[in-house]
Amino acid sequence: MKMERVSTRKAAGELCMDVVSLQHLMRQRLPIGIAVKKEGKSRWTYYIYRNLLEQYKETGGQIHGNEEI
Repeated sequence: MKMERVSTRKAAGELCMDVVSLQHLMRQRLPIGIAVKKEGKSRWTYYIYRNLLEQYKETGGQIHGNEEI
């Protein structure tokens, strides 16, 4: 099953934040996908998945009970 991906621009818009903030939060622990930095490179690649983004929005950022992101 192929997971639908979402661009950083679209995800940032859906979460009412700017792209730079979204990228920073993904490098920390925003659970909507993964941020990858290849060894020896300076750029990051962001993989945001529709189902994880929807789950995050539905729970208001709540994961594992009352723990907030």
